[in-house]
Amino acid sequence: MKSLFILLAALSLGSLSSDAANPPPTVSPPTELAFGIISTESSTGLRLGFEPLLEKLSARLGIKVRGFYASDYAGVIEAMRFGKVHLAWMGNAAAIQAIDRAGAEVFAQSTGPDGSTGYNAVIIVPATSPYTDVDALVAAAPQLNFGNGDPLSTTGNLIPNFYLWAPRGIDPRRAFKRVRNANHEVNALAVAAGQIDFATNNTESLTRLRQRHPEAAAKLRVIWTSPEIPRDPLVYRADLPRELKTKLQAAFLAFGRIGPEAEADRRLLAAIADGWGPFLTADNRQLLTLRRFELERDAMILDAEIRLDPAEKAQRVAAALERQQQLLDYEKLGLFWNGVKAPR
Repeated sequence: MKSLFILLAALSLGSLSSDAANPPPTVSPPTELAFGIISTESSTGLRLGFEPLLEKLSARLGIKVRGFYASDYAGVIEAMRFGKVHLAWMGNAAAIQAIDRAGAEVFAQSTGPDGSTGYNAVIIVPATSPYTDVDALVAAAPQLNFGNGDPLSTTGNLIPNFYLWAPRGIDPRRAFKRVRNANHEVNALAVAAGQIDFATNNTESLTRLRQRHPEAAAKLRVIWTSPEIPRDPLVYRADLPRELKTKLQAAFLAFGRIGPEAEADRRLLAAIADGWGPFLTADNRQLLTLRRFELERDAMILDAEIRLDPAEKAQRVAAALERQQQLLDYEKLGLFWNGVKAPR
């Protein structure tokens, strides 16, 4: 496994090096804030849930906070990179990219309405499906249509790849008859309607689906559940003025906990996204385990790749070794990752 751990992480190094050579522009103190919101369901549903939160935050911060709704995770990251988004709700995998490419920093973690700090990735099939486990899906792969998540989704892509496809040496794009990428709600509805044979999803989104589309949810069956992973972080640009960052973190941490409207705030949080409770303080260390998953997943994929030129593979291994050492240094020293080499 050690040899696997050090390999394909280098695939992402090219884009990271390019970003380092062309850093995002410095952000001037904003006159209003754009809050990036990841696409886990229809934009209409997201707006209905988030606008009341944004209005309350605007009033409490004394600065306008508007929503930035992108069609995919990459859209939010690129908008943050070029100063069009100042803070965002992202999955763990997307937050890693935001840190590395857009100068972001984790400042809070979401919780569930029940106070839970974790959730699970799942694989769903129609309730009437003959498939009862992942091995059965793999055996029938050439005949199956797969609803995969956004490429930067934690539960829609990273976790299933790490636990299911990479250990089996499977590239879903080649193994299954057809693979389409969509958000969790779209994929779940497509499985319920029999348009695709199975899909990735997560326990938070399925809870939301049962509330909004109970008939569709009743037509689904979960055949695989991942170990628990941390709930989504909130990030802001690290180059925002220190006073503004302190004010933002304080506002989010107080929401639903402090003040005469705390109870109403908690009801508001429970009604948006996949259902939130009050926020917890967090930093980039939340993502270290997921970074390790990325390295291991990509290593397993490269280990199964037989078409690479040996010299190219050796070059990627050398670069990945340095990437691995960076991660180990940060974990050893208890530092949070900020895209540069940790001191030794």
